[in-house]
Amino acid sequence: MIVNKCSYWILLPFTIVSLTLSVEINTDNVHLTGSGSSEEINCTTYNSCRQCADVPVCGWIIEKQICCLYSNQSLLESSIVVAKEFCTEYNVSLTTIDTDYWIKVVVSNIEENSVNNFLNEHAFINFHVEDKIYNASINNGVMASKWVKVDVLTDRIRKTHKINPLHIFYFLIIVNGVKLKFNDPRDHYISYHSWSCPKADCSITYWESDSRKYYCKWCLKNDDCRIAAKQQDSCDIRNATNNAKMVRKTVPSSFDVNGPDLAIESVKPDVLLFTRNTSSMLYITVKNHRFLSDDESTKVTVSGQDCSKVTTVDDRTIKCTVSYYNDPTMSVEGPVVVEYAYNTTAVRLKSAQTFKFVVPSVTGVNPTCGPVTGGTRIELTGQYLNVTTEVGVFFNSMSTPMCKIKEMTRDRISCVTMPLADGKGRGADVGPLLIVVDKMKGTFYRKKKFSYVSEPTVLDGQVFAGIASGDVPLIVRGDFECTGNQQMYVDYKGTTHYGLCAVRDYNGTKAMYCRPPKFDSPAKTTELPLGFTAEMDGKVVRMQKNTPIHYLMYRDPVYVDFEVYNQNYTVHVNGLFPDPMQRRQLDGSYYFEVALLGLQPPDGDDDDDVTLCLVIEVTDSYVKCWPPSGTSLAGVLEIAIVVPDGQAKRTVVVVPRRHKQYHQILKSMQKSQCLIGGFSVLIVCVIAVMFSVKKIRDHSKRYTRRRYMSELRNITAGIEDSSDYLLQDSNTPSAGQRLTNERKKNVK
Repeated sequence: MIVNKCSYWILLPFTIVSLTLSVEINTDNVHLTGSGSSEEINCTTYNSCRQCADVPVCGWIIEKQICCLYSNQSLLESSIVVAKEFCTEYNVSLTTIDTDYWIKVVVSNIEENSVNNFLNEHAFINFHVEDKIYNASINNGVMASKWVKVDVLTDRIRKTHKINPLHIFYFLIIVNGVKLKFNDPRDHYISYHSWSCPKADCSITYWESDSRKYYCKWCLKNDDCRIAAKQQDSCDIRNATNNAKMVRKTVPSSFDVNGPDLAIESVKPDVLLFTRNTSSMLYITVKNHRFLSDDESTKVTVSGQDCSKVTTVDDRTIKCTVSYYNDPTMSVEGPVVVEYAYNTTAVRLKSAQTFKFVVPSVTGVNPTCGPVTGGTRIELTGQYLNVTTEVGVFFNSMSTPMCKIKEMTRDRISCVTMPLADGKGRGADVGPLLIVVDKMKGTFYRKKKFSYVSEPTVLDGQVFAGIASGDVPLIVRGDFECTGNQQMYVDYKGTTHYGLCAVRDYNGTKAMYCRPPKFDSPAKTTELPLGFTAEMDGKVVRMQKNTPIHYLMYRDPVYVDFEVYNQNYTVHVNGLFPDPMQRRQLDGSYYFEVALLGLQPPDGDDDDDVTLCLVIEVTDSYVKCWPPSGTSLAGVLEIAIVVPDGQAKRTVVVVPRRHKQYHQILKSMQKSQCLIGGFSVLIVCVIAVMFSVKKIRDHSKRYTRRRYMSELRNITAGIEDSSDYLLQDSNTPSAGQRLTNERKKNVK
């Protein structure tokens, strides 16, 4: 895109970007400062429109042929290119008109107003060829200038020349005092042969290095043109700063070609054994190799090691042979160098990739065991495993390879084991791994072992018992090496039920730990057919046994309650516990645990930790366990029976404490918020008791007094009735009547 001014807005296709910047600009440096940070972007370092327009904040000024900071206010009058697809292209060609060479330059987008305004018919245009200046004109976007006359050589003179020399000149255009800068630096060079060679097939490359700029044009041998060019005439070397051309005497005798049009593209293989038993062939792909190798000698070195017998395979490929002998100059790793030598000079191509002389190594073996019958596919991992196809995989000091290689890559070997000759498993004694490379002395990997093993077996004489819920695991002893996905199976009521197993190490003894399937609790102990399977070498096998084995299934346990004895030192869980629960595991522990509920975790945090009670004895009627020392069980009203369940634990049942109501009251009274209330209730109770005692004492005194008065009256009444009854008249009450009246009054 071409715009007519620079501003604080950067216009891109489909995008508008706002910049808030402070800017200083001069002819040498552009300083771009953003708010809060500072960053220097030197737009003037870009010498072409395409390079400049690739940078978002830079723009190419057509009239001045320089790159500027696009937001600079001092360039408002300039036409700026900010997208590289809108950059002007210049197609330079050399043509012959009559007897003269004419230089023509076609402008790609002359229809653009800004370009047309700059390169118009009134523009003052000069062509500079080396140190000479030629006037040029422009018409319909084509600039042209007559240059030099064509040398016409007779056939007789041509026959006296062995070559048709190539002449290279540096070329530039000045428009209104401004030098045009081409996007392709190769357009700054024009060339021609001593005599016309219309069928010349050439390759041109350009690069800059070591403060120099190189322009080389290599052409193939041609019958009409003899040899179109020789090395001394094929390259133009100049100072990158002042453009001064190096004369033939000062041209270096050899130099490295770094141009993209002439380069090493690939090397196969890119590694070789450091210690080799035989010579090795290398194939090197070189872009445009045919132009450099035409009638010239070629030399190849690989990380300092000579690669002899260089032969051209095709236009892009050469091959050479690396000896099994290592040169003293060889390095473990380095580039591949292809050198094209001429009479007095040479050019070199260096590979971007690194070539290495290596020693293969094995870092892993999987699996590490297999059946004695063979057929196990093993994956060996490591480095540079396919550096040669001559690889043998052995176990220990066996005389023949024991693993047939099926596939090889740089970091992996896949092979299949051969059957063991004696048909017996030797276990770990078969290792270590031995790798033999290139039929030379092998390397032992003593920590990388492979074992031949027999098929898995279950030892005789074992009793396998559990409970209906399947909570009691089975501990199975036997030989389970090199197996996986172990299972137990039980036949019950015409159906096969499976349980998962896993091989574990119990104090150095390997055993299989199986979780039985779950059934309904039977009325009595039931004997069921039992078997075990496992995967071995990708196949499911049944574990061998000399005699049939059975699974004894007991009823599930019954949990009643628990009690605490010996001042918090012992917990008794009461119930009915079948025989499988009374058996210890290989490590001496029981399969279940007792958790004390209602206690804070040991660290005082409210997390998932629980306090366990160590089970020390299991009988038919109780389970005995010891709580941690110093633990108060006054507030423990429930316990839980837990069993392992994978990586976690599962609660089977929660058991209450005997006299739970009493302990609930006692526990609640221990709480701090109940202390004041409890103390108040105690005082009220004491007062009530004292008042009741006083009432009882008062009532007792009254009752004693009344009884005494009653007895006294009875005695007095008897005396009166015996002595005075004759003196009484009908109106005088008797003693009995008086006693009766007295009693009625007392009652009232």
